[in-house]
Amino acid sequence: MSTQHWKKIMLGIGMSTVLLAACGGEDEAKEEKKDTEEVQKEDPKKDPATDEAASLQQMTQVVEDAGALKEAENIPAEEKTAITDAFNQYIDAFNEEDFDSYMSVISKTPVNFKYEDEERYVKQIFDSVDSKRTVENMKIINFAGKKADVYAEITATTKDPNSDKEVTRSGKQVTVFHKKDDGWKVAAIFFLASEGDKEKEE
Repeated sequence: MSTQHWKKIMLGIGMSTVLLAACGGEDEAKEEKKDTEEVQKEDPKKDPATDEAASLQQMTQVVEDAGALKEAENIPAEEKTAITDAFNQYIDAFNEEDFDSYMSVISKTPVNFKYEDEERYVKQIFDSVDSKRTVENMKIINFAGKKADVYAEITATTKDPNSDKEVTRSGKQVTVFHKKDDGWKVAAIFFLASEGDKEKEE
């Protein structure tokens, strides 16, 4: 696997098609954000967390601040369970490389990425590298009927099976879920990478 191909995949780990990185990748994030703005189906102006006009700096602050928030208190027990199950499916299906299960929890009308790009991107990961995500401090920080924001600290360890290259990438993520007729779906992802990610090649 080429270095360029590897780097492209690693820039994506933990955030699907949008990366808000404090340690590189900002130019790529801007490029991807510009491309995805053209196909936004929801009205992002109703929600500051998905405002298409928000700068990378503003969105970085949103994710930074999210970690200090407490879990929302107005969540009906049934909805809390459903949202938590959807988030767990989003993580577990990725770890198990279950493509159908993973894509079934992704919104067909996402806000800050294209469904087709996510489909292609995830398939590429499953076909070319071994990657696992672990989650800590997961909490639903906002609930508004048919929208929920889930905060989590995510670490992804990815290995190239064709070499000894291994990369660990971690960061804070806010995953925005929208409630559809068939359940809660991932509609937007905002990921802020931590500094000092480890890359190892033996």
